[in-house]
Amino acid sequence: MTKPPSFGEIRFSCPHCGALAHQYWSTLYAKALDKDQIPPRYDLDIVTEARANEVNKPEGERSSDWKILDEFIRSTTGELFKSAFRRDPFSYLIYNLEISTCDSCSEVAVWMNERMVYPPSSPAGLASDDMPDRVKALFDEAGAVFSTSPRASAALLRLALQHLLIELGGKGKDINADINQLVDNGLHSETAKIMHSLRIVGNESVHPGVISVDDEPYIAEGLFDLLNQIVDQLITRPKRRQELWERLPAAKREQVEKNLSKKGQ
Repeated sequence: MTKPPSFGEIRFSCPHCGALAHQYWSTLYAKALDKDQIPPRYDLDIVTEARANEVNKPEGERSSDWKILDEFIRSTTGELFKSAFRRDPFSYLIYNLEISTCDSCSEVAVWMNERMVYPPSSPAGLASDDMPDRVKALFDEAGAVFSTSPRASAALLRLALQHLLIELGGKGKDINADINQLVDNGLHSETAKIMHSLRIVGNESVHPGVISVDDEPYIAEGLFDLLNQIVDQLITRPKRRQELWERLPAAKREQVEKNLSKKGQ
């Protein structure tokens, strides 16, 4: 079960780990720096060396807050996260900017004006675990631009479908032809309709037509779920069926395959 991240909810699917978990909310405060002081950034080599020096000291001689060096090192990656150390209490509330912290993985999401701005995520939540890497990258990119341009989001999801069809054996030159080829190979008509829906809306987002995705963003929002549905039906379910089949004793599988081959003659 998944539940897309939503402002003010205390339980939803984490945009980092995907777990349906309790979320702890925090308001954010600003601490004023001294005149001409700039926000601190840490040199990875210097901080790593300082940490090594602390670790090599006898435990009683280490600085009382030496473990904060781990946070300094992590900050050099550009990742957003919540410090485990309390700082100066003389700070000022920033309105309409909050964070939620996942109880499962302890990672944070940043919310501005009730909209999640970090990490970039689609309005439908996470991409399927079985989505091919190139397709997933486009899915995530579409999610990152959805709030500012549903039209661009729809176009990216159409491109994601095109790459998915290539993964499924298509030539990648004509989406319509690739879908029809899958239908000829036994693709269920309902799945084909889902693909065509994504294709048509994606096309309309690029070329002038009767569908205005920017005026009706819910149309683009639904495409994320459609792409996940396609992956579920054509990759995830066959994968699970194959995994179950391979768990059966080899002799039993051979007998079933032998019987099926006779019926196919």
